Amino acid sequence: MLFVSCRQEVNGTGRIHHLRKAILFIAFVAVFGFLLYRAFHSGPTESPQDVTHCDPSLWKYVYNPGRLQVLNACISITGAVEKVINEADGDYHIRFRLDQQFESLLDEENISKQHGDLILELMCQGNVTQADAVNACSQYDGPYFKPEVGQRYFVWGTYVHDADHGWNELHPVTSMQPVQ
Repeated sequence: MLFVSCRQEVNGTGRIHHLRKAILFIAFVAVFGFLLYRAFHSGPTESPQDVTHCDPSLWKYVYNPGRLQVLNACISITGAVEKVINEADGDYHIRFRLDQQFESLLDEENISKQHGDLILELMCQGNVTQADAVNACSQYDGPYFKPEVGQRYFVWGTYVHDADHGWNELHPVTSMQPVQ
């Protein structure tokens, strides 16, 4: 196919034909290369295991949702649990040390009041002793989590700003998978 007859070269159509073939070949290689790259270099928002998406139905269990400004409806992050606090509203309040590529999710209040950690709110995990939060957890049926201090996790959730406290959180958390 690369051989060009003398007649085609004389009238110029052979050059145009080969130029078109070369452009198509380069376009094919570029698209194939891009698809191959994407297949082996997934971005930070894809789970190393099963991809899990955020569950918007969990919002019906959020106590006082009006205080939460949604910054991103569904993100994934990695990091390690620094501290787990069982709150009166039944949530586990987790101080989560983000991996470096996610540190931009922190605001000044995360840095000054949460020791530089992002807050994860695992809803309705414990006993609810706060009277105005009882209703929010009354019908909750999971997911349930058992976070361990020091363990690294891959986490999916809604990224919000908590206007009452002034810091950023993942609230609600949909998935929390241990990673090495």
